[in-house]
Amino acid sequence: MSEHLNRLMCSCGHDGVLLVRTSDGGGTAPDTRRAEGHPMTAPAPAPTRLEIQITGIRKHVAECVTKIGGSECGARSAVWDAPMQTNTWMREHAADTGHKLFEKRTEEPVSIFSRPVKKRSQ
Repeated sequence: MSEHLNRLMCSCGHDGVLLVRTSDGGGTAPDTRRAEGHPMTAPAPAPTRLEIQITGIRKHVAECVTKIGGSECGARSAVWDAPMQTNTWMREHAADTGHKLFEKRTEEPVSIFSRPVKKRSQ
């Protein structure tokens, strides 16, 4: 088969170069000239790593998770830039309601992006 293709290419003026196309016109392969025996693969992508960049101010919030009649209270504090206000809110909510279980959360807006890996010099 390979010998037949080689003769066919030589008779058409292509010396050792084979242009490959798919069977239908919609998905044709690019007319990339490759020497015989070299694979028609795309170049390997450059290595990258994902980096995280903080894009805003950390926010603090507290939520009451005390069970009342089979469900959680669910009261939430406002969102603050410092954790001390959430502590104050939890103490006030506990004093007003007698509730004792809370969850504190922090939220920090971040973006993730790809960056090329730097080659190490040896």
